[in-house]
Amino acid sequence: MKYTKVRKITKVLILTILILTLFGTCTKVFGFSFDDIFSTGKEFIEKGNENPAISTEDAINAFVPVGVTLVGIATIVLIVVGLIMGVKYMIAGANEKAQLKEKLIYFIISIVLVYGATGIFAIVIQIFNNILD
Repeated sequence: MKYTKVRKITKVLILTILILTLFGTCTKVFGFSFDDIFSTGKEFIEKGNENPAISTEDAINAFVPVGVTLVGIATIVLIVVGLIMGVKYMIAGANEKAQLKEKLIYFIISIVLVYGATGIFAIVIQIFNNILD
């Protein structure tokens, strides 16, 4: 009985190795020389130089609707979290109230970040404009 299990396992292993060998030898390899790599890179850079850079106004006009949407979603999330924290605070005991007060610090920080994001965005744009000029 033990001998037949060993034979079955051996047959399965040999069959698996044969199948892997058959499928492993049918792969195609595409190699590039250094000249091909460098010429492709130069073509990529030239295509980038042909197209004009996007202006700051175009970038702002593209990202402002996204920012407004994200601030709207964040406002909804902040209201829901604030309501949940308020209800928990009202029904909590002394220890839970202390824990909620600790979480309130992070809640206030998130409010400042969400509504200060437009100011942070303006500062980042100003810094990049100064770097590029």
